[in-house]
Amino acid sequence: MEITVLLVILLLSLIGCQGAEIRRDEISCRPVSVSSASATLNGRITIAWDFKTGDKISGYRVFYGLSSKKYKNCVDIGAPTESSPGVMKYTLIGLDRGKRYYIAVIAYDKNNNESSLSSEVSAVAE
Repeated sequence: MEITVLLVILLLSLIGCQGAEIRRDEISCRPVSVSSASATLNGRITIAWDFKTGDKISGYRVFYGLSSKKYKNCVDIGAPTESSPGVMKYTLIGLDRGKRYYIAVIAYDKNNNESSLSSEVSAVAE
């Protein structure tokens, strides 16, 4: 069973996640093609959010961790696909089942300029 958490993002004019810690020297944003799932870490959380199709967004980075506003992990999920106009959806995999994760998203453009963090949401991995 998947948990779906809806994040509503107003791109590049986001209400930031005040006080969130993103330590670029400690967090490496892995590409979406790299799977970290293992037999012992098979929990997952699905997130989804709205975006404006006219915005010049090149992609999104999903930040998550086990403490509120202290993200230890990041995955670069890239650009929206044509098959999901107006809605972006991504499933975090390789999570500890039963643990609560805190999640926020950043949008970026072709020059790698980033938006503020979205509002934080949390969910328990199943």
